[in-house]
Amino acid sequence: MLAEIVVAVVEAALAALAAAGLYREALFWRAEERFEDSCKEAYVVVPLRGVHPALEENLKALAAEGRALFVVDDASDPAYPIAARYGEVIVAGSRSKSEALAKGLEEALRRGADCVVFADDDIRPGPRWLKGLTAPLSRHEAATTYRWYVGGGLCTRARAAVSNTAFAAMQDPRSRFLWGGSTALRRDVVERGKIAERLPRYISDDYATYSAVKEMGGSIWFSRESIAPTPDPDCRWRDMFRWAVRQILMVKWYAKAGWRVGLAIYTLNFAFGVAAPAAGLALGMPLLALGFSIPLINLAKDFVRARGVEARAGVRTPASHVLATWLLGHFVIPAAVWASAFVKCVEWRGRRICEEDAKRLAGQKP
Repeated sequence: MLAEIVVAVVEAALAALAAAGLYREALFWRAEERFEDSCKEAYVVVPLRGVHPALEENLKALAAEGRALFVVDDASDPAYPIAARYGEVIVAGSRSKSEALAKGLEEALRRGADCVVFADDDIRPGPRWLKGLTAPLSRHEAATTYRWYVGGGLCTRARAAVSNTAFAAMQDPRSRFLWGGSTALRRDVVERGKIAERLPRYISDDYATYSAVKEMGGSIWFSRESIAPTPDPDCRWRDMFRWAVRQILMVKWYAKAGWRVGLAIYTLNFAFGVAAPAAGLALGMPLLALGFSIPLINLAKDFVRARGVEARAGVRTPASHVLATWLLGHFVIPAAVWASAFVKCVEWRGRRICEEDAKRLAGQKP
């Protein structure tokens, strides 16, 4: 009986934390964002490598938003002829995404850009995307947003569950980071932070730009209007899980304290929000069913977030998609977080990347 009470107390404490997260979520989506756009020449830099099913429509949407500079490693890349239909293609001779971004950034500055936006080739931005990223630069050194996976397949919903974990960090300016899939920077920030020189030293371009902005004491705005719809037409479970582990490993390699916090949170939530209450019902310990309140509160938070994304960015998510994302997340997220504790190398678009590579590059002088 004592053990049952102790477990129930822990469940109640975690439920209180989940309720606080729900309250913060609601406040986050109510916040105002009104800025006067001060960017006269904004260039969108998009690194490319290979072709995926959604590529052409995505590039078409990106090119419609502003001056697009598509960057490929070499002219033989199959993405080259597709990108050439929608914007200018730069052959960078690069060996990594970060090197490609550095080349594109240098070219954008050479052409007189006063603002530069980095974008991934898997997003399909809407009409509010570019202005939502560049307007806040009138008051902030950088602006960012995050992706929102669209599509009803279970694999895509599992990917969305992993992806959406980043929103918790984005909601707090103290833990907010720059997501390379949609990040805007002022020209003076790029030059003062020597970001073009810094990028090749990082496997994760997110952390290259983030570290530069934070070192100069700059502020980061999160644009709710710019949240980027991300189609996922070719999702495969094995690839999705590898992607999930890779995303978490980037945090582990560059922000280990944050990774440890995440490991603790998702382990506790699974143990006391899924395993313990289920075991309690099976063993005739009904008091432990209190733990089911944790995932239910998180479900309410997921609905608040989905409705916020719809209201601010115009991306609608059916209730069935929210439910599937929530349900799958209870198993996929902990599994990916636990796997990241043991995995040291990942594959990304044909390249093998290891923790030693991240440390070696970060230790090099620009």
